[in-house]
Amino acid sequence: MFMKKIIVTTLFLLVLLLQAHAAVFAHGDGVSHEEQKDGYFIDIGYDQEFPVAQDSLRFDFVTYPDDKESIKGEVFTDVWVRISQERELFFSGGINKPAFGTTGFTYVFPREGTYEVLARFQNDGETVVETSFTIDVLPMVVVEKIAWVSLVSAGSVGFVLGTGVGLLFRRKQEVVV
Repeated sequence: MFMKKIIVTTLFLLVLLLQAHAAVFAHGDGVSHEEQKDGYFIDIGYDQEFPVAQDSLRFDFVTYPDDKESIKGEVFTDVWVRISQERELFFSGGINKPAFGTTGFTYVFPREGTYEVLARFQNDGETVVETSFTIDVLPMVVVEKIAWVSLVSAGSVGFVLGTGVGLLFRRKQEVVV
């Protein structure tokens, strides 16, 4: 029984490690909308320089007092975000600031075009600072080639999991002579 737990735990960790490459965070190689407004420095980052329709885009929201000597750090508890295109509203909602990590969310633009992103930084319901900017989303690109890396990864994970489960639940066969 102890051996089964070790095998299951090892397989679980292996699957997690194989899928770790899928995590993407904004301020690594991405783009930022940076602005100084009303005594605050606002930085809204997103992970693709040229966003594409039907592809996920991670937004991160940061604001600090403009005063360089300030040790207050980030001065908001949540961000209210609205994403619209002309007169059509696509997203409107609040994002709470986590205990650690970056305040943000992932969004998929449904179609190409120019969108307005409005962000209102709030501290316990009171508006701290607000900004908006436009983002151009490119048309979706249909690729006709097979993603071999993903296919091989999925096949490998399936093989390892299938083999592991098969070994765990293998029953000893009685030999009849």
